[in-house]
Amino acid sequence: MASTIVNFPYNSLGVARLDSNGVIHNHLYHQCPMGRIDTNNIIHNHPINNSPVGRIDDDNIIHNHPTNYFPVGRVDSDGYVYNNKNLKVGRVEGEEFLKAGSAFLLLINNLR
Repeated sequence: MASTIVNFPYNSLGVARLDSNGVIHNHLYHQCPMGRIDTNNIIHNHPINNSPVGRIDDDNIIHNHPTNYFPVGRVDSDGYVYNNKNLKVGRVEGEEFLKAGSAFLLLINNLR
């Protein structure tokens, strides 16, 4: 699996990347790595330690907590990332668009 890039919604400037190991990289501030996504779609804010900060549910809604329901946005089937106010905040290019978009939403939601 290749890396999946998250761009700004209206151009091709990369803002984040999900690599083939599920590790999240922030291209804006170069604070890498930011975290990771495990096989259960739980998003962690550390690349190695278990420190869950969010999850993707069965309806592809992104939550900012691993068990509670606090939606922060969604990723549509065309790869566009929307925040919880339904504003476009990113566009994903690659195979793992749901995971990459989710990681990006949590990154901006947590101001990272």
